[in-house]
Amino acid sequence: MKTKFIGFIITILFMLQQAAAQSSVPENIFTLHGRMHGTHRDSVILLYQDGDGQPVFQSRPIYDDRFIITDSLTKPTLATIAFKDQGEMLTDSALEARSHDIFIEPGRLYLGGDIAKMDSLKLLGSKSQEEFVELNKIIAPVKAEMIPLTERYNHEKDPERAARIGTLFAPYDNWMKNTTYQFILKHPNSYVSLHELMNYVTQMGLDSAKYIFNTFDNDLKSSYDGRQVATAIEKIAAVQAGKPSVDFTASDANGLSINLGSFTGKYVLLNFWASWSTASRESNAHIVELYNKYKVDSLVIISIADNDASTDAWKKAALADKIDQWTNLLSGIGTDNDLNEKYAVHFLPTKILIAPDGKIVGRFGDNNNLHADVLLDRTLMNIFKDLVAKSSTR
Repeated sequence: MKTKFIGFIITILFMLQQAAAQSSVPENIFTLHGRMHGTHRDSVILLYQDGDGQPVFQSRPIYDDRFIITDSLTKPTLATIAFKDQGEMLTDSALEARSHDIFIEPGRLYLGGDIAKMDSLKLLGSKSQEEFVELNKIIAPVKAEMIPLTERYNHEKDPERAARIGTLFAPYDNWMKNTTYQFILKHPNSYVSLHELMNYVTQMGLDSAKYIFNTFDNDLKSSYDGRQVATAIEKIAAVQAGKPSVDFTASDANGLSINLGSFTGKYVLLNFWASWSTASRESNAHIVELYNKYKVDSLVIISIADNDASTDAWKKAALADKIDQWTNLLSGIGTDNDLNEKYAVHFLPTKILIAPDGKIVGRFGDNNNLHADVLLDRTLMNIFKDLVAKSSTR
């Protein structure tokens, strides 16, 4: 009898909560009504960012397979919803299996489905969610095809081998990038498009990223995600041809301190590469050819390797590729002296040529440019044409 009475009270409280929620929802508030079936859990978790990009964590009890979560929200945003029992300790992978991404936005939202089948969850009341579902349906077959490769990558403990496996994602990533690009063009002024642009801004190329961003309205541009995209575009634009180079100091393979500014008055070729990148290794052979062709004091080569997690492989590869003839540095990824970050390098290999006055002459290799070496050859040929002419008359 006591149990039935408690259940009755809980039901009444839930009905009162629902009734209160029936009144109009202010523009800056979202109310998420959940009505689940199938597997039962007694706790729901919702994680998202507020309008200032600050993380928000909400946890609510589930009564009679129902719950309500409400909070202030000024714009649509991607959220992760998860289900567990109170006091239950889950590993990250177990919690991820019970999680699902949804796009919430101001207004009244309704979520339903079987907790045991997270893909069955459906969110109503969110236009952004409809767009998010549309995009996911398009890329779902490719993601399914990637599963064996993803499992192979996740289980590989050796950083060098894992990185090599990671290069095999390139065809899938390129397809999803191009597909997402078309989706964004089809859905201007969409927060889903903005979110996806934030993920791909470093891979689309400067002109494409600028073009898409400029199609957004001021609300999107001024949002937290919009400001993040604008900052990323500014960083990429700041290290293009004609811009001043970014000075840095780093230790070389022998522990000596190397400062870029000390080479003022000379041409400097920054060669961003990695031992695990097949394209980088092939490009290194070409760099050696250039080194032997233009072996002059006015040209300095500095190779910067994305090998912070595998320094032994870095040194072995530099020796094997014969690039140990010049200065070799690590990229310093994840540190305050991340050279890849300083030069907005997101593709390997990438070469950046700096003029004697410290300005960037050109970038070669961004966006998987298949003609990067040809363009670099032509640039160096024009710079050192007098030297080439003299050598050909000997």
